[in-house]
Amino acid sequence: MTRGRAITPAELVREQRDDVIATLARYGSEAGHYNVLGPDPWRVLWSDDRRGFVAFLHAPRVILAWRSPVAAPDAQPALVDQLVAYARAWHTPLVAVPLNATAAAAARQGGLRTTWIGNEATIDLARWTLDGTVRQKVRWACNYGRRAGLRWREASPGTSSADYLALTTVQEEWKAARPARRTASFLRTDFTDLLEWRRYFIAERDDDVVASLSCTPVNDREWYLQDLVRSPSAPRGALEGAIALALSTFRDDGFSRASHGPLAFWHPSHDYPPDQHFGVLGDRVVRHFDRRYQFQAINQFRVKFVPDFVEPLYVAWSRHATSPLAARSLTRLLTGSGATDRHA
Repeated sequence: MTRGRAITPAELVREQRDDVIATLARYGSEAGHYNVLGPDPWRVLWSDDRRGFVAFLHAPRVILAWRSPVAAPDAQPALVDQLVAYARAWHTPLVAVPLNATAAAAARQGGLRTTWIGNEATIDLARWTLDGTVRQKVRWACNYGRRAGLRWREASPGTSSADYLALTTVQEEWKAARPARRTASFLRTDFTDLLEWRRYFIAERDDDVVASLSCTPVNDREWYLQDLVRSPSAPRGALEGAIALALSTFRDDGFSRASHGPLAFWHPSHDYPPDQHFGVLGDRVVRHFDRRYQFQAINQFRVKFVPDFVEPLYVAWSRHATSPLAARSLTRLLTGSGATDRHA
């Protein structure tokens, strides 16, 4: 068998940005697909016709694929097969998360284990409104914020130094409130990442920014309501108003959908297996990140904006992905506490 050191590493995104950008605009379909344009050392495997790709980070002891392949649905299984074969050629455990049902089925066919890990919740912008009983709690929160002196607007930190400084300040206040929010991994909250692609919506009181929402494209028709940041001093309703403004702005600009992104271990009916088992070490990793990122609190806040579409998400992992070395490498990768690319 060919040893990993003889295999040519997959291409880096930074070396082929134009092709990646064009493919994202056409085939991006999941919140987080645009992460590959960030500063991390993302690598891609292309389909034979170069109309789709699967992206991943190659750490010393694990390969982590984030989201499903960026391709037409019927082309996704072949890209999953390529990723599985690549990981085996490198003799490196593989974790792919969160995947849609098509990609997860392909992973199972390739010999990986899979389990449900949450849902992606999406809002139909053509139907978006604050009227009615469904979003009554959001309306109440926004009204409370107005009475507390809040106002909301779209910010432009890429062209306004004042907006850049204001977003820097509120982000620092938010991180200072909980040390776990400081991370160098690709899961970090940093409004300066993808600055040229994102749109920003802020809450202000007395000329101070007290909350911000960073939105990232999903493709050229949809948006991801990605990073929510709130100063500890912000009145209730600050983030609700920023999200409501973003949704109304995207609707009026002619976009079709806005995603809350992956909601880990959330289901609208709660009629699902409450315990997902990944082995002793795998369960420990899951509990660690549940505590670190407070998934349940985040989910509870986001679904105040009741989604119109809910799609199941899965995690897939190879046999040795829950070994001590792989689990430690995965944790370091997700927390940004170690090198992310074995080829650096």
